[in-house]
Amino acid sequence: MVRTAVPFVGFGFFDNMIMLTVGETIDCTFGVAFGFSTLAAAGMGQMVSDASGITLQGLIERFADRLGLPDPHLTLAQQQMDLIKYWMIVSRIFGIVFGCFLGMFPLIMMPERQPRLVDQIAEKLSSHNRAEFQRAVSTEHFKCGDKLVSYGETSNKVFMIQSGQVEVIGRDLDGVPFMVCSIGPGHAFGIPELSRPSHVDLVAKDDEVIVQSIAKADFLRISEEQEGMEIFLEARSTEHQVYLRSQGQSVAGNKLRAEKGTGKTRMFASLSQEEKLEILRCVGTEEALRFKGDLGEGKVNFFAKLSEEEKMNALEAWMAKRGEYEGSE
Repeated sequence: MVRTAVPFVGFGFFDNMIMLTVGETIDCTFGVAFGFSTLAAAGMGQMVSDASGITLQGLIERFADRLGLPDPHLTLAQQQMDLIKYWMIVSRIFGIVFGCFLGMFPLIMMPERQPRLVDQIAEKLSSHNRAEFQRAVSTEHFKCGDKLVSYGETSNKVFMIQSGQVEVIGRDLDGVPFMVCSIGPGHAFGIPELSRPSHVDLVAKDDEVIVQSIAKADFLRISEEQEGMEIFLEARSTEHQVYLRSQGQSVAGNKLRAEKGTGKTRMFASLSQEEKLEILRCVGTEEALRFKGDLGEGKVNFFAKLSEEEKMNALEAWMAKRGEYEGSE
């Protein structure tokens, strides 16, 4: 067992060590630059690891031979016994599992990183939509002072910040610019369902800012009735949302119709967790009342599956309580 297992400890050690270090390097470089997912980077790291394993095979075996491991002195007939073959397989499995465990030591030295927002959204989509979403996302690079969006510009994209800091610069009542907030990795910018002139400048603050973007139409088509939309909306800066409401961008005054495609689900998805709960209470069913207001509960998914009449009635009742509803067409 010892003589069989020790070389496989070496194979497992180098396999995991190379895969982790190379995969992490690819994820932090090419992955960021070209929008590869973390799993794609891990797969590329495994490719390098396997290629290296073939090269290192002879070296590991020669090193194991020099350790003076005990020789069982089995005869050829003994080596062909089923018991011996099974024991060798068990020894190899034990050796490679233990080696892989030792080869995970690079994880101790790697800084903790939050998963990219685009990956978090993709994880909530169906396999078909996930692939389509990842194809539709593009990666953009900006230098310090570059504008992602200019005040008054109508942008057809939403942004998910991958690295660097971005300043959100609004206007006061006299039209004088002022900084609303700074947003960084894990933050999102843009309202997918709206196509209006921007109320802010979005300016790169760091020397290099990497942003992943997707067309609003594509985002709505792929994620409108999925939990991915909820994750995106939760990633938008609270300070920025307060500023937008002060500029008149709220759900107040919307006309509601019991027709598909009139924006009721999008309106629901754009609200805060507390506001969503209030609307679900207006639905009144036992299933609607089970939600607690936590992220990822599937509130948007549940609301999207209601009938158009149920959606309209719930929104009307909620807006009437707030004194915001102007009546349906």
